[in-house]
Amino acid sequence: MRETYKQLMTWIQQKQPVKIKTHQGEATFLPVKLYKDTRKLFVYNRKMRLTNICLDDIISIRPTRIYGSFDIRDEKFVHTH
Repeated sequence: MRETYKQLMTWIQQKQPVKIKTHQGEATFLPVKLYKDTRKLFVYNRKMRLTNICLDDIISIRPTRIYGSFDIRDEKFVHTH
């Protein structure tokens, strides 16, 4: 597990998107903070919502490549001139 912590810290520092697989499914996240004492990983999902994932629920985690922007929120702008 210590090696996993080191790898996660490296991915956080590099702002590397990761694909996380849990019992609920698999998704792409941007990890931002790891709390070892509470065993929680704070991540942004593709809609830029901050959430946390318990490390005990993670089946696998691996780096992934994102094409285009990580942020896929619907952009609704009102243009005024």
